[in-house]
Amino acid sequence: MFRPFTSRNKWKGSIPKQGTSLVQAARFLGIDQSTLYMALQKGQIPTSRRNGRTVISQGALMDYKVRTRPVL
Repeated sequence: MFRPFTSRNKWKGSIPKQGTSLVQAARFLGIDQSTLYMALQKGQIPTSRRNGRTVISQGALMDYKVRTRPVL
């Protein structure tokens, strides 16, 4: 069935945010992307796949940040 061009753009931007991208997560944590990837490989931060992309929940980011903060 033929879809009109306008129907493709109708959904753009209306999908609710379901997680944080890896680039945004690294910025939020204040670490390098390679450090984030190492933590992901070690299983220190849980991830999920949404729409073909790897995302991290805000709760998982906050948990990791608390666990890795320096002790004063």
